[in-house]
Amino acid sequence: MKLAAILFFVGAAMLGYASSIASYNDEALFMERYLALSAGQSAEYWQLREEMLTPKFQLQDYGGTLVALSVGVFLVSRRGWRNLASPHSRAAFFAVALASPILTVVAYIFDLELNFHRQAFPHWADSMSIPLMAAPVLLVVLLAWSGAHLAFLCSPCRSVPLSHAASLKANWWLLGLAAISAAFVLFCIGVGQYWYAISGCAWLYFFVSLAAARRLSLEANPAEGRGAAHAAGR
Repeated sequence: MKLAAILFFVGAAMLGYASSIASYNDEALFMERYLALSAGQSAEYWQLREEMLTPKFQLQDYGGTLVALSVGVFLVSRRGWRNLASPHSRAAFFAVALASPILTVVAYIFDLELNFHRQAFPHWADSMSIPLMAAPVLLVVLLAWSGAHLAFLCSPCRSVPLSHAASLKANWWLLGLAAISAAFVLFCIGVGQYWYAISGCAWLYFFVSLAAARRLSLEANPAEGRGAAHAAGR
């Protein structure tokens, strides 16, 4: 709880300080040099913007990341790290499989909108329609990806501690995806992209839950595991 409080207050302080400073060292000079550029001089624009940016946006990103991290630490601490468990039913697994792609697409759209608001794109290349058109396609692809992995569920489906996934007996494919998800979350935290870190946590929970539930189910019903292996070999 203390860690969550420290993270929250540090993050809130960073956000508060960020709101008190301007985006650029000299707004008038930035706009003057910006408007002097011709359409197509994107590289020159990004160099100009990088030179004149203050730490405002970085402080906002890392402040928001710390606040989001504090909420996650608080919720997990209340439940207890050892008591973290997989979804309790197939319906709950389906809900996680649905939520993970949706959170990812929401993060993608939020990233685009945030960069647009921060003038990350010059006015001659600030059309949002093309990248936003990719959002529905991304959602369909990710839904297919998460839905395909529901095939790893065995019967009966019940809530099990996530610690069951920490074993060499667990499915290595799921463990690999969980490791990639964990690395992605750490990377996003490191660069202050809390919106992607949140969606990454959803995927991490999804794959770890599948690995834990599958391992326990196959250990309780070894015949089912042999049947699946036999079917895969045919």
